[in-house]
Amino acid sequence: MDYSKNYLSAFLRGLQSPICDVNGISTSESEFLSGLLKITEKTRNEKGRIFFFGNGASASFANHMALDWSKNGGVLALSLSDSSLLTALANDYSYEDAFKEFAKINAIGKDDLVTTISSSGNSPNVVSVLDYANEVGAATFALSGLKPGNKSRNKAKFSVYAIIFSIYASARDINE
Repeated sequence: MDYSKNYLSAFLRGLQSPICDVNGISTSESEFLSGLLKITEKTRNEKGRIFFFGNGASASFANHMALDWSKNGGVLALSLSDSSLLTALANDYSYEDAFKEFAKINAIGKDDLVTTISSSGNSPNVVSVLDYANEVGAATFALSGLKPGNKSRNKAKFSVYAIIFSIYASARDINE
């Protein structure tokens, strides 16, 4: 099978089988979405905010999601996308703690939702902000992939593990 067929086949299989967790327990997609909807409604009703964090391409997704939630969802949503601010925080603290320090500066709390996007789910700055959000009682939602035991999946209250990343890696490896 050539690369493009392998890739498309893997992509379709991945789309058909996301793994949704609530508090680390796999659940049905409908139960997961119902719980996540309750959290986002609470966030909006309590005048909370949604914070999106990601690195590289995931940072681009975070920016776009923050705009969509602010514009279409009626929730103040923010993303740490300013490269000057990010590098200043990394310089003053560390890259591992830059997201966490941004969360502290913005006084993330119990009415807020922290959403992380990480292909591996193990990026130290993503894990650090999830730990901090959990400490202060903010709701947490992680989008991750590659390996089912990744740290983001285990730390977030709501998590979608997209098996598509794993399948994509396997499809790529077959052709290399």
